[in-house]
Amino acid sequence: MQCPFCQSNQLFVTNSRPTVKNTQIWRRRKCLSCKESFTTYENINLSYLKVIKKNGKIQRYNRAKLFVSIYHPASETKNADRGQTANFAEQIIQEVEIEIMLRKQKTISTQTILEIVLEKIYKKSPSVFLKYLTYREGNNEKKVIAIIQRYLSK
Repeated sequence: MQCPFCQSNQLFVTNSRPTVKNTQIWRRRKCLSCKESFTTYENINLSYLKVIKKNGKIQRYNRAKLFVSIYHPASETKNADRGQTANFAEQIIQEVEIEIMLRKQKTISTQTILEIVLEKIYKKSPSVFLKYLTYREGNNEKKVIAIIQRYLSK
């Protein structure tokens, strides 16, 4: 890591702590060269994770794809604020990534990710849950109805 002010690599950590819900590590750093301080956040890195698509193709986990898939339906809700929608999507992703990490697997199916996301969204916002479900499975009405019935019976 380099200092953003002078590009020196002589840094030391002055303070460090986990953030809310232990999803990130917050670190306050100080440069020994220019004496400037700055903050960094360390996130969970799931770059090792392989995702098995419905067609059998294997891809690396892509956080941005997951963000967009949650953000888009959430932004279509009534009176949606873009900042709040982004925070909502980020919060869901953090919870999903924690659950994926706890599974200690190197591969995961898109169906498993979908189930985790649906559960997390359902707990936070049923209206976004419905939008997300129809966004993901909209062309398969029987599957959408079966999933909705499963969640209503819980």
